[in-house]
Amino acid sequence: MFSLYQKANDEVEVSGIKYPLNASFDVMLKLIDLLKEERLSDINKLKLSIMLVFGRDTELSELSLETQAEAIRQVFDGYLKSSKNDKPVKRDLQGNVMPELDEEEKKVLYSINHDAEYIYASFMQAYGLDSLEQQGKLHWFKFKALLSGLPEDTKFEQVMSIRSWKKPSNSKNAHETQMKKLQEIYALPDTESEVT
Repeated sequence: MFSLYQKANDEVEVSGIKYPLNASFDVMLKLIDLLKEERLSDINKLKLSIMLVFGRDTELSELSLETQAEAIRQVFDGYLKSSKNDKPVKRDLQGNVMPELDEEEKKVLYSINHDAEYIYASFMQAYGLDSLEQQGKLHWFKFKALLSGLPEDTKFEQVMSIRSWKKPSNSKNAHETQMKKLQEIYALPDTESEVT
């Protein structure tokens, strides 16, 4: 979890031993891709995940598969898993809690892989930050905070706005036609899904 007053404690404790981990954004993105990889067995995913997150020389790789799985589970729970507590409660103007979105409104609006160019360009535009130069440096929590804080005038936010646009009424007009066309242009492939 991101905190402004506590330094990130990038380690997991398994069987009473603490193991430092690499929580840079590029490592976490590679881990997400690795965990989704269908061509690898679960054991190979586990072993590769351990090397990726904890380094090739980690003592974890010599421990039981159960111990390794516990370490990766802690990484997943602490860094990748979305928590309902992380999401703010939405309220209307009177302060009443707004109802949860239905499944149609919860559709995935972006893919880190598919939208990489938009994210890169938006980070450069908004923050002057070259995310390629930040590989191995920029912490995962900072990356997520920067991504969620991108201004509306960035390409990434514009594309997400287009993807999330809903037709306001049954009327046909030029704006509706234009938005439908833009949604088709910026639609994500059906195979994309994220674990963030």
